Amino acid sequence: MPVMAFRTRAKLVGAAFGAAALVGAGQLGLAYGLGVLDLTRAVEITARDGWTAELAWVAWFAMTAAAAGGLVGRAWLPAGAGATTRLVAGTAAGFGAALIVPLTMQPARSAQVVGVDAVFVIGACAILGAVAGVLAAYAALGRNAARWSLATTSAVIWLLALVSVAPTLRSGDKPSLVRLGVLDAGFVPDDLAEQASLATMPAIALICGLVIGIAARRKRLSMASIALAGLPGPALLTLAYLIAGPGSGRGQELPYWAAMTATGAGVLGSVLIAVLGRGPAKDGDAPERAAAEHPPLPQRDAKPDSAIAKAANSVSNSPLPGAGAAQAITGRAAVSARASVAARAAAQRPAEELRPSDTGVITMPPFDGFAKPQSPQSPQSGQLPPQQQRPDGEISDWVSGLGRG
Repeated sequence: MPVMAFRTRAKLVGAAFGAAALVGAGQLGLAYGLGVLDLTRAVEITARDGWTAELAWVAWFAMTAAAAGGLVGRAWLPAGAGATTRLVAGTAAGFGAALIVPLTMQPARSAQVVGVDAVFVIGACAILGAVAGVLAAYAALGRNAARWSLATTSAVIWLLALVSVAPTLRSGDKPSLVRLGVLDAGFVPDDLAEQASLATMPAIALICGLVIGIAARRKRLSMASIALAGLPGPALLTLAYLIAGPGSGRGQELPYWAAMTATGAGVLGSVLIAVLGRGPAKDGDAPERAAAEHPPLPQRDAKPDSAIAKAANSVSNSPLPGAGAAQAITGRAAVSARASVAARAAAQRPAEELRPSDTGVITMPPFDGFAKPQSPQSPQSGQLPPQQQRPDGEISDWVSGLGRG
């Protein structure tokens, strides 16, 4: 069993690491080929926003690569795996995503950025993105809604990038600056593109939050899972811009502040679905909902009664002789047949021969212990002194602890 568990976890770690490394390298190659990244160019101090935009792309590539490792590793996750196993797999995905660090630092050696050590800065952004990707991989390993959000948001961001570079691919010209999460297509006017850069990422996050929230509600996930379904994907955009920084010009500041609000917009969309999708509760659905939330407890199989239980049931079901007489005399129900053998014998005696010890009932007259004692009478009167009289009341008072004087 330990060998099998080790093999299973080794496959999980290997799948997460390999998938993250493959996705990270593939995204970098695609970005280099399409012209989204160009780390070898010279950047003047007045055009530093282009360098900051590339830093945001690199950080986002590292985080999405680690998240992809978590998505793939989910297939090898053992049933009932705990948080420790998911954390180990997420860490392996982060190490796999960190392989893009040398792939970005090597071409950055030819870059000339005024006042910036390009190699160190690009490597630091890639490492920070890989570290943040560990959390994304952990979420992807544990929650269905997190996987949907990460995959949907990443697909939309890549779609925007492809649309932005599509005109240059057809004409063969060098693509212009392509910012993360912004539509920078050549057919969009500059004024409109600048205004849209402030609303594009919040709008994408809101729509993705609504869509993922609806999917989570149809899968009957918990209320908390539905409400947080729109968080993971937009959170990667926010972290990528936090790592890269706001830049020095308006061209990068607007997307930066848009990314800061993207996470809130995504959560808002999923929360709206969680709250508005509940609807009014119906009386007919209450028992079914209660049964679904609180399943019945397991019950033991009925066992046959023992011989003692059968004998007791037969005795209790049969009336005892003399029970009616005992009840009429004492005013109480007859003693149960299972109480003792003495009660059985008492129930068979005639009513006039019943004693208090047989019925278990002692007559107790009203307590008059606070009354003044009467003076003793002489023996000539024909009555005994109080010390020799033993009425039933004194017996009961003595039994109850309230004896007279």
